[in-house]
Amino acid sequence: MAPPALQLEGSLDQATLPRDVASEVRCYLKVRGAEALGPTRHALVANICLMLDCSGSMLGDKAEAAVEAAKRIIDIVDERHRISLVGFALSSRVIVDNAQATPAGRDAIKAEVDRLRQMFGGGTVLGSGIRTGADLVQRFAADARIVVILSDGAADDKDEALAQALRATEHGIQLFAVGIGDDYEADHLRKLVTPSSGAVLAPGNLHQLAATFGELVERVERLIATNVRLVVTPGERVRARHVYRTLPQPGFLGDASASAARDIELRVGNIERGRTHAFLLAMIVSPPVDPALEVARATLTFDVPALGLRDQHQAIALQIGSGPGARAGSAEISGAYRSAQIARLIDELADAQRRSAKAECLDRLDLLIRLSDEQGNDRARASYEQLRDGIAGDRAIAQRALNELVLASTEHAPAAAEAPGATRQLYDVVLVAPGDAPILLLRALRDATGKSLRELSDLIAMTPVALSEALPRRDADALVARIDAAGTGAVLRVRTR
Repeated sequence: MAPPALQLEGSLDQATLPRDVASEVRCYLKVRGAEALGPTRHALVANICLMLDCSGSMLGDKAEAAVEAAKRIIDIVDERHRISLVGFALSSRVIVDNAQATPAGRDAIKAEVDRLRQMFGGGTVLGSGIRTGADLVQRFAADARIVVILSDGAADDKDEALAQALRATEHGIQLFAVGIGDDYEADHLRKLVTPSSGAVLAPGNLHQLAATFGELVERVERLIATNVRLVVTPGERVRARHVYRTLPQPGFLGDASASAARDIELRVGNIERGRTHAFLLAMIVSPPVDPALEVARATLTFDVPALGLRDQHQAIALQIGSGPGARAGSAEISGAYRSAQIARLIDELADAQRRSAKAECLDRLDLLIRLSDEQGNDRARASYEQLRDGIAGDRAIAQRALNELVLASTEHAPAAAEAPGATRQLYDVVLVAPGDAPILLLRALRDATGKSLRELSDLIAMTPVALSEALPRRDADALVARIDAAGTGAVLRVRTR
């Protein structure tokens, strides 16, 4: 019997929790694509829309490269797929409408692509382009719907572009983005594609653009499952806080505590052969903890078009007990968590830079330096320190440098494994009582832990609660000392795990 097309796996970063203290648990979920399927019934059909930036900044070599890259896709895409082309500048225009690139019809389609040259000039109405592209790929039945955005600059209305990207995601459309030149905003493109499980790609130069588009077509041919969704239901006395995507590209998906819905719905999108998608959820478990508490239940639904299978289901439950214990698989989960945090902080750094918010830039860089230390990444630390010195000296970070940071953070950095047989006693820092100086406490905790003020406010409200977990004794004692020195009146204790 052939293995299932997808396999759902889950783990928690702790084996047990103290019964009487609210604690954070990280839930790690993986969806693995099989390397191959058994005998197939038919080939998967995709509906692909290319959205090409036709703003004034594209005039010249970039415009020619974009047109030739679009023609390259017409040459190589299989005729069973449908292909559309949208140009966007001051408005969006449909250039190719759901064509099939048959051998006899390819030249006619490429002649239509040449019409793009008449569009270049004007602004970057990206939101309109995404809406047009999303509407096009929904006009005909397909197993997978994909929109590819190419841009060399910033959207005129970023909020509208994001709203249209989220709308497309809700309709089951997967978005990819390709950035060219030095002035596009990689962090904004990441926000557009992350919810749909897409990716940001950046060819090193214009000559590589056609090859990048070709790689996207190859990815379509490797698709093994479509319409993949993951629903996570927290258990009783469990509250989800933050949700991250960690594979294939790290990114922040949102603050789950801000939603009224209990279930957390994650759009996994389309999955390729041999590809793993992973998500990390930070959750707070309130006491008392039962001997076997269900932290979360995860349900996966998906289609396998090549096998004629629709609405397939898998479900797993993740449980935790009460009592002393060490983290289980913490190296992998902690490494994934740090990578996702780094991606989020770099996006926040880019946003603060554009607003000329110097203090915020310095704050994010300090946190990035701390995370680099935890990863043992000396090269990243040196890069962040150099940027921090520049910001402190009132020198702005160039957009190209910001883009390089964003793209570098999309590479998942696994944690180093412990030496075989190595053991280490770890400790948690527990806030027993908040004291009588809440503002001082918030500031002290922000400086000491790097957590956001909202996140810390939520934690303080659940006292007694673990503020930081799985620390070496020296680091745990140092954290308590820093908070004590701030004169907050808070009561803390170091707890053996």
